[in-house]
Amino acid sequence: MGASQSSQARPEQVVSAPESSTSVSFSPSLIDRLSSPASSKEPSESTDDIVRRRLAAESAHIRSQEAEILSKISAALEKENLDKEKPGMSSEVLGRDIEEVREKVERMKRDREEKEGEGIRKAKEDILRCYRENAQRPLDCWREVETFKTEVAKLEKAFVKSLQ
Repeated sequence: MGASQSSQARPEQVVSAPESSTSVSFSPSLIDRLSSPASSKEPSESTDDIVRRRLAAESAHIRSQEAEILSKISAALEKENLDKEKPGMSSEVLGRDIEEVREKVERMKRDREEKEGEGIRKAKEDILRCYRENAQRPLDCWREVETFKTEVAKLEKAFVKSLQ
């Protein structure tokens, strides 16, 4: 079929230059391509342009698939995390946790007050009373401050002694 069409012989055209003694011959297909009206128009898309366009389209398609897969994975992970947290994060559990923290704070406060003793507590109250009474002249409270320092020094000595 195709062989019979391509094997049809066309007369070869010979172009010779008047100054030179060599002759140049062109194949009929080249002459047809050069003389056809399609060749006078803009050149058709090159193979590189076609390949680039296809690669860009395929790349965009792959990126969209990747984004879709990532969104599905993140949604699945989020659902899994929520499923794990639900039993542990009920309002009852949070309420118990808050209550435990309150109890610890109260216990620490009581322990601190017990360790301070009556002398430090009284010295603190005396300083506060003196500052309130002498708001314009706080330096008049030096005696109360010295008493407080003495009580703190006693407490520090007792603490160091308990560590030995």
